[in-house]
Amino acid sequence: MEEYQGVRKSLWDLVEGQERNMAQLERIGTAMEQRWGLEGVVKKEESEDDAKRSKDGPRESQEEGTPSSASC
Repeated sequence: MEEYQGVRKSLWDLVEGQERNMAQLERIGTAMEQRWGLEGVVKKEESEDDAKRSKDGPRESQEEGTPSSASC
């Protein structure tokens, strides 16, 4: 009977550990979705800024006073 109780306790510990692991994986998944979602917003804004810059034409560098897209 004691052996049965020991096995039962071990199995219960495994189940509890699995539940903790699943909860942790859900938190990680949520964090990754939020981060990827934010990265997508940032990349979209960057690509919109790039599109606006390309429409405006070459810009002058503030340091050198030369167009930033000029070739040597």
